Amino acid sequence: MTDRAATALANAFDGTRAVMFGRARSAHLALFEALGLHGRSCILIPSNVCPSLLACAWASGAEIRLAPVSAETGVTEDARLAQQIRTLSRPGRRGAVLLTHLYGFRLDFTETRKAAQELGWITIENDANVSSFSPKARLEDVARIVSFGPGKVLDAGSGGAVITRDARLADELERIAARYPRLDDWAERDEDKLMLARRALRQAGQSEQIEATLLEEVRQLRFGFDPDVEDALLHALGRLPVRLAERRERRENWIEALSGFAPHVQVLDHNQTAPWRLIVKVDEPLRDPLINALRKAGLDAGTNYPALTQSFPNLTGPDAHADADAWSRSVINLWLDARYDDARINTARTVMEPVLEALT
Repeated sequence: MTDRAATALANAFDGTRAVMFGRARSAHLALFEALGLHGRSCILIPSNVCPSLLACAWASGAEIRLAPVSAETGVTEDARLAQQIRTLSRPGRRGAVLLTHLYGFRLDFTETRKAAQELGWITIENDANVSSFSPKARLEDVARIVSFGPGKVLDAGSGGAVITRDARLADELERIAARYPRLDDWAERDEDKLMLARRALRQAGQSEQIEATLLEEVRQLRFGFDPDVEDALLHALGRLPVRLAERRERRENWIEALSGFAPHVQVLDHNQTAPWRLIVKVDEPLRDPLINALRKAGLDAGTNYPALTQSFPNLTGPDAHADADAWSRSVINLWLDARYDDARINTARTVMEPVLEALT
């Protein structure tokens, strides 16, 4: 039984019910299926999200459409997203839009919600990094999906949940969850194998071949929550205010350390209520040299997933967005966990400085 964790999650994220799954992607697919999003349905997702979201939409049988993101910030812009819903809407076609708070930024989707309501679209809040952990973040949509898998801001080691105020929807989700096998070590090994295979294809300049691995990923989507994770989840949830405060402090330390590198290095100035990484935009010619120098020094700087059109050209080619491609070539992710104390942050600054001096 996982009643304690489900109740705690529902209370923390403004729902009346929380339905638990082995992975956040399992929660997404179950929700798409419970809402009947298939056939003539359309699911609209950002063009630069984790490929697992695309896999969930595809596995549900719905048409996948990609929303543009800003080349300057990497996030979906409310007005553009609302306009895309108006463009895609037509009689006899259902639609759902994932209101995605990328990187832990708390984004405003007022216009998108208005357009969706006018045209009969479903709005789903996709909040993998729990930017909605606040009494002010009211649940306005049919459901809110949160993740507590490894590397997330709310990290319990594995799992995700659908949070809703709709009792009938929650009941249907519980029925679906009951059919899913429990997430286990074999599933984790399969995921690692797929991740490494896709990484090798990207490094070999063959990103378009990732599309051929989609069926393999679909096998990894349907998993139920492991009750053994419940205590870890309750602990992580109870400690979340402290964890958020620590990550915000490290974010400020990074910002101070990198302040002298403007305008070539710019920290995104958004409302990052739940900092996942420090998201930094750099001039495109500088990105790879900076990444290589940081990694050579033992600092695990990251890059984003490329735009989904790079890896799934047949499924998403008509929705290619130059802005998403430009963003993927200019973003650096810097870590905010406890390993990055003041000394390590200063080391990163020292490593970056000669690269910038040489190339600017």
